[in-house]
Amino acid sequence: HYLRIVPKDTIQGAALATVMDEDGCTNAGILHDKEVYGAGLARNIESAAEELGLKVATNEGIDPKAPNFRAQAASLEGMGVDCFVFAGVTPNGAVQLYKDVSAALPDAKLYGPDGVSNPEFFVADEGGIPPDVAAKVKVTVATLSPDQYPPEGQEFFDEYMKSYDVTSVDPYAIYGYEAMRLVLDTCEQLGPDCTDKQAMIDALFNTKGRESVLGTYDIDENGDTTITDYGVYRVEDGELVFDKTIKAAQ
Repeated sequence: HYLRIVPKDTIQGAALATVMDEDGCTNAGILHDKEVYGAGLARNIESAAEELGLKVATNEGIDPKAPNFRAQAASLEGMGVDCFVFAGVTPNGAVQLYKDVSAALPDAKLYGPDGVSNPEFFVADEGGIPPDVAAKVKVTVATLSPDQYPPEGQEFFDEYMKSYDVTSVDPYAIYGYEAMRLVLDTCEQLGPDCTDKQAMIDALFNTKGRESVLGTYDIDENGDTTITDYGVYRVEDGELVFDKTIKAAQ
């Protein structure tokens, strides 16, 4: 059994397809790194795009160790792709891939998942994409700007900064807090049965309508949260800057 408070990858696939659709994309190209995360996410993006009526020109894997991806970029150009998304992680050729795609498709919009939401990808001084490429990129991450959470969530960020004397908070901290809070509250509800492993599992999976710092959610039969909010970020001056919240379809 597992329990996941962070929205699952199928939601991220839907979020990426949704933001491309909202940005006016008409012909998307998907490349992935052939790993479990990347290949699975690519399938999710393609499926969500088809449901939205967004054409997917290609969905194929790359060789992460290739010195460049000019051939794949040229192929995308030949297909008339106007939006490109990489389903994968930064170490698997992401920086070179985006540079090559941007050079072949200078007017295309570029997208990426949380697998490239790290400085190694978006900070040029750390070997990341150059500013002219970064200006075209949007990245989806399962975290939001603090002001996008309900009042209880905003209070969490305020209290965290006061308690630890910091000026910013790791955006995933709120998920860790809620995961712990859910377990503690469930244990309190069970009383002496809290030490019964199966009773605890059953109670957690029976979570319905829970009001939390993240908002109100259920836990479904697979142990996933029903929260579908994903953050969309732009790259500005070597930093990820919150753009908007996407409510992706399940």
